[in-house]
Amino acid sequence: MTKFASLPAIEAIVDQDLRDQRYDDALAHMVLTVHNHYKSPEATHRHLYYPVFDRQIEQLSAALVQQCPAPQVQPPLSRNTLIIATQLYQVGGHSRVVEDFARELESPTVVLTDTFSTYRNDPSYQQWVHPAYGDTPVIALPQPGPWAKCRALLALVRRLQPRNIFYFNHHQDPIGFIGTLGHAGSRKTLVHHADHNPSLGVTLPSLAHADFTDELAAICTHELHKPTTVVPLYVPDLGCKVFSEPTPAAMSVVTSGTQIKFARTGELSLQAIACAVLRSVGGQFFHIGPLDADWLAEIHAHLAANGITPQRFAPLGSVSSLWGTLASLDAHVYLGSAPVGGARAAIEAQGCGYPLCFYRVDDPSSLVAVDSLYANKSLGWTTLAQLSGLLKGLAPAHAQLSQEARGFYDARFSRQELLRVLAQLCEG
Repeated sequence: MTKFASLPAIEAIVDQDLRDQRYDDALAHMVLTVHNHYKSPEATHRHLYYPVFDRQIEQLSAALVQQCPAPQVQPPLSRNTLIIATQLYQVGGHSRVVEDFARELESPTVVLTDTFSTYRNDPSYQQWVHPAYGDTPVIALPQPGPWAKCRALLALVRRLQPRNIFYFNHHQDPIGFIGTLGHAGSRKTLVHHADHNPSLGVTLPSLAHADFTDELAAICTHELHKPTTVVPLYVPDLGCKVFSEPTPAAMSVVTSGTQIKFARTGELSLQAIACAVLRSVGGQFFHIGPLDADWLAEIHAHLAANGITPQRFAPLGSVSSLWGTLASLDAHVYLGSAPVGGARAAIEAQGCGYPLCFYRVDDPSSLVAVDSLYANKSLGWTTLAQLSGLLKGLAPAHAQLSQEARGFYDARFSRQELLRVLAQLCEG
């Protein structure tokens, strides 16, 4: 099936905005439309690209260059690297990858388009950003309108003359592209957001393309007719855990994720998963991540109603280091979040040596039907009965599965592998 999305009514409005040179209106129509569409049922996990909007982005970039012509004499390209994102977060894999790039690439500058005026409206939002990035300059574009932001970004890229530009834009954010496409010379690479929803900019022909999974890279290679680089979801190595010997009667399970990774009701609700797990193992179910008090009360009540001691579900809240916490727990199996998987968390768990049971989407056409992030593909489950069967039979093979998980991290997600891929991206 095609992975392209088209929204003819709005695309026509944007065309008219372009003819009338109403560039702020064109941007506003594009951003709001994608914001309202990319997570809709007909789009999410089914489409990846907005090709018509991307052609309009190219037109907007050309109009920007015409409005702001380049100086006749420009300095040569520098060794600078420009990393463009929409905004950053204290949690989540997307922001961690931006940190990885900023730490490892030569002479980086991070630019936040601030398309949603998060930083402009609440400057305190930046208080944690600058310490997190150390000596790396982090610039939030302060202009109140999207076209003014594009103009400011074009002026910045002309001053910095970066050899490489990397894009980490949110799905609905075109500013980074419009502000830089017209700047010649820089090698430009889109680091495709891993949320499996349609995103602006992905079909721009002048951008090199990088993905985070083998499956998504194969789709983009086929649909975009260009080579795709797989970027490893690197997590700093904190060592492999030494496990106590698991027995079915004493084995414990741990999972992690923000609340959006789990369902509160339905067949795959967190309480249903916890119940199935605790019926299959004799230890505890540790949950790492925020969990509202009323949701926790529902889980405990559900367990009690099913004859399970509620305290065996042990919420640990948010932690500063997932890997460090996993290493300190007396647990044996990592359960990937469900129904929404957590890619980076899976890498940390396997690097720590945990055998990983992951939720496998029961729909081969879905863009989240991904298992290339997991060491042992036989540990995927779709139903709670399958999960229960996996857990009941896992103890005898635990040592082998743990070695397999750690070896998978070393081969696919180590810092050495990240540096190799970054060098490939920077040199083309």
